[in-house]
Amino acid sequence: MSLSIPTNKLIVLLGPNGAGKSTLLNLITDNLKIKFHIENTFKNIFYLPQNPYYPIGITTFEYLSSVFFKNTWKWFLTTDEKLKIIEVLEKIELLDKKDIKIENLSGGEIQKANIGLGLLSGADLFLLDEPASNMDLINQVKILKMLKNLTSQGVSSVIIMHDVNLAIKYADEFIGVTTAHKLIQKNVKEFFNKETLKQVFDIEFEILEENDNFYVQIID
Repeated sequence: MSLSIPTNKLIVLLGPNGAGKSTLLNLITDNLKIKFHIENTFKNIFYLPQNPYYPIGITTFEYLSSVFFKNTWKWFLTTDEKLKIIEVLEKIELLDKKDIKIENLSGGEIQKANIGLGLLSGADLFLLDEPASNMDLINQVKILKMLKNLTSQGVSSVIIMHDVNLAIKYADEFIGVTTAHKLIQKNVKEFFNKETLKQVFDIEFEILEENDNFYVQIID
């Protein structure tokens, strides 16, 4: 199998449970020590698993500051590092939550904070495993809008999603993972046809088009 991750794009990874979507992200990050060929032109990859660990008792500011302590031994943040954290908190709309303990944030706010970690790490490729799961629709839209906006700032994202119609609105390209572990990579219009969707999900879909927008629904 082969795939290509274009720069400055939001790529959505779709497929049934157990097809290997999370495994694919782990392959890209080299978390799985399997021999394969990869050409990486991205300078830094930020990977967020589906169920990350969150330390209890630290503030949102302290959570983001952990980026600067990850690979070096130090006692304090520099003035420049503090300013970078404030700048990112403003960008992810969490400045008013900087002194709130991380466990008291909502699911949407925690995911914003995770995006902030990626920005502070200098990553230009985000790999996010279901970043909008267990959220209400408003917060799902906010997260997707934020990731979409980052494409204009030199950040590409590959995210796993299950809400097909929501994904259509924000994705630039799709990668489908079939139950036979085959990859199908296409742009939005090419991906959303009955034949491709049948290949990926092994069920029948109907494609609905309205004012140059289209939606899919399962044929019962």
